[in-house]
Amino acid sequence: MAIYCIPDLSSVPGPTGQFDWWSAVADPTQIRFYPDNPNWLGAFSLSEGGGANRDMQFRALKGTIDDTPYLFLSWVIRISALNTAIDRANFVLGDGTNYVAIQVKLNTNSAQVAGTQNSGAYTYRIHSCTLTGDTISINNPAIAIDGAAIENAGRIWVDVTSPGRGLNTRWAFQVAIPLGVAWAPSALAIPVSGAFKLWYEVIASLPNSATVKYHVPPPLPPLVPVETSNVLQIVPSGLQLGHLLDLSTGNVGCTAGVELTWGNVGVRNVDPANDPPRSSTTSIRLDLGQVYPPNKADPVNGGTPYNESHTPNVNLSENQNQFFATPTFPAGFDVSKREKIRATFSLANWGSQIGQGSSWTPVPGGSNVQFLNQNNEVRFVWPTSGTDVAPTSFTTQLVRNINKYLNHVHNSTLSAVPIARHPHQCVLVELFSDDSSVVITRSSIYQNMNVTSASIAREPARISIEGLTPIGAEPRDVYLYLQTFNMPKEVKDSDPEPSLRSMDLRQSMTAIRGTQIHNGEGEGSQSWEVEDIAAFYPTYIVHVYHDTGNKMTLEDGRQVPILRPQTAFGHFVSHEGNLVGWETRLYGAEKIADNFYRLRVPNHGARYVETAIQARESANETPLPSDDVTGCYRLIAWLETKGLLGRLLAIVVRILCQLLRQ
Repeated sequence: MAIYCIPDLSSVPGPTGQFDWWSAVADPTQIRFYPDNPNWLGAFSLSEGGGANRDMQFRALKGTIDDTPYLFLSWVIRISALNTAIDRANFVLGDGTNYVAIQVKLNTNSAQVAGTQNSGAYTYRIHSCTLTGDTISINNPAIAIDGAAIENAGRIWVDVTSPGRGLNTRWAFQVAIPLGVAWAPSALAIPVSGAFKLWYEVIASLPNSATVKYHVPPPLPPLVPVETSNVLQIVPSGLQLGHLLDLSTGNVGCTAGVELTWGNVGVRNVDPANDPPRSSTTSIRLDLGQVYPPNKADPVNGGTPYNESHTPNVNLSENQNQFFATPTFPAGFDVSKREKIRATFSLANWGSQIGQGSSWTPVPGGSNVQFLNQNNEVRFVWPTSGTDVAPTSFTTQLVRNINKYLNHVHNSTLSAVPIARHPHQCVLVELFSDDSSVVITRSSIYQNMNVTSASIAREPARISIEGLTPIGAEPRDVYLYLQTFNMPKEVKDSDPEPSLRSMDLRQSMTAIRGTQIHNGEGEGSQSWEVEDIAAFYPTYIVHVYHDTGNKMTLEDGRQVPILRPQTAFGHFVSHEGNLVGWETRLYGAEKIADNFYRLRVPNHGARYVETAIQARESANETPLPSDDVTGCYRLIAWLETKGLLGRLLAIVVRILCQLLRQ
């Protein structure tokens, strides 16, 4: 049984060193009063949302403030429609004898910095619980809905952006719980140095009253995950002790975990001194038979089609890729256990997948790759001079299908070529160990962010539900939420300096990492995530969710769909020259609310959408067309759900629409 120690608060030197957010009136100019306070670095952390920035992050620290030892808990939600009928956090805490269940509910959609219960920013309910065998059940009525100790240090943030960072928090809740004393009015007393248990469920809203749930990691078999089905529930039916995390405020007998972070996986040159530079560590290079980029098949670039029967040259290092993954190990982690770590690398089309499923293909030579201590990473090269390039081989088929993509993408006929492969491939890295005693706290990472230079940039993305069990005969509803950072419609004098926005991403990250991103706990390379870049760099992200077929019952009796996240994808965007504002669009899906879209995807299949970004260089520059699906494009969206014949008819209708300029 893994027991995770809660790290100690270790304040960042300087004026940002203060951590408590509750003892003074919140000053919106000080990062101390925001969830992005850098003192959270090094916290015990769990998160959900892969491929881009994390949708939800849970964090825990312990420390002493004004001679009182505390447990600090934080839930940060980056994606939400701020629906007060839906958004809330449920959590259960236990000290081994006493268990309590708490629900904190968002009570306003107006911006709040460290909002209080007394100001009406949130409401709460606290219930005692009964433990029968291993089953936890809630006791009614609530022991508190007002006047409890949670109000002392429980604060909520709504629709805020921390000073000096362009990263928006939709809502967050943080609480500091005194250790060694009863948390009134409950009998719960989390020890100053000892074990306790925690379970949580965060319910976030999307437009059109859809819901997304985020939970603690799934339990060990034979237990299965449980969740609430009604917003009035706090404790789901069948909650067992085995569903709760085993945590400790002590430093003895705890499990030290190995983890991966987004910034510590990727692809690099095999011969750094001589190979052409790459735009980013997400860029895979192969021999396609002629130059790419730009797309030479596009008439504006010469109109020379790519050879769809090309056999790639795998002997030159400039056509090879060194894949790498650098785990972060706890301090003093045994070398022999390090070299029990293995990784598997897989590829999929740029866009969204359901996770580990049939849309992912292992890279040749990229399965069961050993971590070597002398390299301080897992690494391998593909392709190599010995790689199979027979017509049916993975490498040759990938190259030929990328060429099919390039030959069709410029004339909007991709939907007729389902085997086409995007030249930008998503990378999935899965970490595991031959040693059952090694605990991996974050075992998989998706690299799904493209680096784009824009005046105007448009790129298709493939939305796949391959591998997902159908919930009916009709196409599945898939929802897309467009989120942007540091891309205002109108650039103002107070916005970040253009020099930072226009720098090469690698240069920007070098500058940012030197001042803003700090080493994680333990040993390994720098640990940084998509949001660390998005806080300072123009970023376009599409979050994707599929309908589960399940419903959540609201307080008024309405039932709303429960969605599950898929991998997100997007762009880091640079622009040289004058900039008066940004325009962002998402074409090919039905727009049902601002920045929210619906796509009906056939079972076991996929559909394309098109991302579009414009850096407007003058106020007179015509903005991108609207992405509202109207007129004949609504007909196209419907036809593309009607099988092969429908997709072929959609191509004809699209051409007619373009000719008619609709």
